[in-house]
Parts: sequence; C-alpha cells; structure tokens
Amino acid sequence: MREKKYKIAYFARTDIQHLPPLMRLYDYFGGILYTTNRIVFDFVREKYPNVKVKLLKNRRLVQRDIVKNKIRVVVFSSYTMLYRGKSVQIFHGTSDKNYSENAKIIVFDLVLFPGKKIMLKIKNANLLKFIKNWKLVGYPKFDLLINNKIERKNYFPNSNKKSTVLYAPTWISSDTKLHILNFSKHGESSLPIFGKAIIRALHSDYNLIIKYHNRAYHENPIYAEIDELIKKLGAEENVKVVWDDDIVPYMNSADLMISDISAVCYEWFHFNRPIVFANPSPENYKPSNDIHSNTYAWQAGDVIYKNEDIKKLIERNIVNDYHNKIRNKIFNEAFYKPDGKATERQVEEIKKLYQSVENINYFWFIFTSYLKKRAKSYLAKFIHSRNKRKQKRDFKKS
Repeated sequence: MREKKYKIAYFARTDIQHLPPLMRLYDYFGGILYTTNRIVFDFVREKYPNVKVKLLKNRRLVQRDIVKNKIRVVVFSSYTMLYRGKSVQIFHGTSDKNYSENAKIIVFDLVLFPGKKIMLKIKNANLLKFIKNWKLVGYPKFDLLINNKIERKNYFPNSNKKSTVLYAPTWISSDTKLHILNFSKHGESSLPIFGKAIIRALHSDYNLIIKYHNRAYHENPIYAEIDELIKKLGAEENVKVVWDDDIVPYMNSADLMISDISAVCYEWFHFNRPIVFANPSPENYKPSNDIHSNTYAWQAGDVIYKNEDIKKLIERNIVNDYHNKIRNKIFNEAFYKPDGKATERQVEEIKKLYQSVENINYFWFIFTSYLKKRAKSYLAKFIHSRNKRKQKRDFKKS
C-alpha cells in the first residue's frame, strides 16, 4: 500500500480515542507515532504492534526527535502543536464542543475537515480566512464500515434476545473554571449524574455497553463505583464496560445510543438508529438549533432530564424512531461524502503537501517553518484572548 518511505510523524498526547484516524493514515505512509503519555504508548504497543511508536518525556524531546529523524510532516487529530515541519489537522471527530472554534486551528498548514459543520463553525468564528490550505474530505473512521470490513459482533451471547443500548458519555472535566461557562462542575459529561441511574434503569431489560471516553490522564471515583454497582446487581452478563480507542464496532452492534455532548453523537448518526441524550446540567441545557451551541445535536433525539426519564425514553425510541428526519439532516451537514473513500482523499492532500517541501534543504525548511508557525501562533493567541473576553461579556449579559 505504501509507495515510498515518507518522513511523516503523528502525535497523540492525551487520548487513545485520537488514535483511529492516525492509524488509518499510518497504514498508507508509515512513519513514527509520538506520544508523551504512557497509557497511549502501552495501548498502541498492545493493539497496533506493527506501528513504530515512541514515548518521550515531554514535547521538547519530541521536537528534537522530529528534527533528528528529518520528519517533514506531522499529523495531528487534536489541537496540540509541535512547531516542527508542516502540520496537518485531521480531527478525531466532529463535535458541538466549542474547542473546534479555537483560534489554534489557524496555525496548521493543512486542515482536512470531515464535513461542512466544523468548517462553517470555524468560518463563522472568522478563522477560516486565516487558513490558506483546507479541504473537505470526509470521515475516515467510517471507511472500514462502509466497505463492509467491520462485522456486527454479538457482545452478549447469553442474553442476545434483548436490545442493546450503548452508553457513551464524554470525558469528565476536573477544571472547576469550566463551571462558569459550561454550567456543570463535570464539564459536559453526564456520567457522574446519570451513569449509575442508567445501569439501574436498564440492566434488567436491555443489554448495555458502557463505552467510556478515554481521557487518559484523568481519574475519577465514578469508574470504580460503576464496577461495584454492576457486581452488586449481578449484571455482569448483560452490562459490559469498555475501554477502547475506536467506538465504531460497538456502535455497529447497538440498537440505540445514549450520549451527552460528544463527537460520538455525530458518528452514531451514520447508523441511522435512535439516540437519547443524557443532560449533564438539566437545569441549564436544552436542545438548540444554533450551530454554535454545544447542544445542537440534541435536536436529533429525546433528552433525559431526570432519572425517571431514562427507561421510558429508551422504550419509546426503541419502538419508534421519531427523529429520523432531523438526524439525517444533521448527519449530512456534519460529514462530507460518506462513500468509504475519505482516507484516500486525506492521503492525496497530505501527499501534495509533502511533495511541496520534500526537496527543500531540511534545516532551512525546519527553520523557516518554525518562524511561520510562531508568527501564526501569536496571532492565534491574540484572537483567542479577544474571543474569550467577548464570550465572558456575552455570558454576563445573558
């Protein structure tokens, strides 16, 4: 599959969930995957043994190794920046979280959007005009599914007559400052509020897969509490807890999903099956048709506001799919051409970028690209600070 040896690297800093889009490109280009996180490193070595992965103590050491190996292009699925060589942003999802409108996006040399939704959010934030090289390419995580390379697996052989519900909450924030703008001390995660209630409500009548977000550096007692609850209820046969980098196989095996404010909601829309949203701040959040809102996706399903809602909303949506039309509309906004060729389009754009710099003297290339990135980084910080001040003013007015 690889035509030649490319001097390409990839960076995954915090989450194993950032890995799947990077792994799709590694199959084409090879290269080196860098991380500063032991959990990410160990996971890659176990699940992807053919990938060349390096664990280094900090980003400065990663930068040095990039130069040592004469890497020309670095691919990111998060907004981290290493300031070495040309940088490509491929995203690890399309989300309603407002980080996608962070001014850091302008520092990347090539931005490959999964669809119009993120592109329009960035455009409406007056950032797209600063990005000279961008393309709509689609979402590579769907490619294997569309090309019939992911089978629907039965995770519950002893209770396979029951419908399967997938619960996929987003990560729990430990930053208390987020409470000001996100309305919840947990950030945008429903897990501390509804996690145990969902198990109690559904374990008798449904198979339940709990797929955690893998924000690898974060610890919270809720995970141990959930394990204890499953044992206490004797529900081990039909309640499964999952830590994995790719949610798509579990989605493929579910009949309905529960989530909150997460990119996985949009991934789920690909399956054209019902979704229910667990509200991480019931007194503040509600569905919105504003594309900048972090509850824009909530138009596509019923919302849980209290424990008593859980079972009745699951039963209602398993029987009748009431939100099919709006869900498909939002899906088509979020993803470009779900035709199984998104990875190919990414590859072609990255090849063009690589070919444009592969014959430049390496140390001159590294020096000039560093200066350009630093200049764009200062501009991004200025824009970000200005937008933060405006956001706080608008919040106070509301």
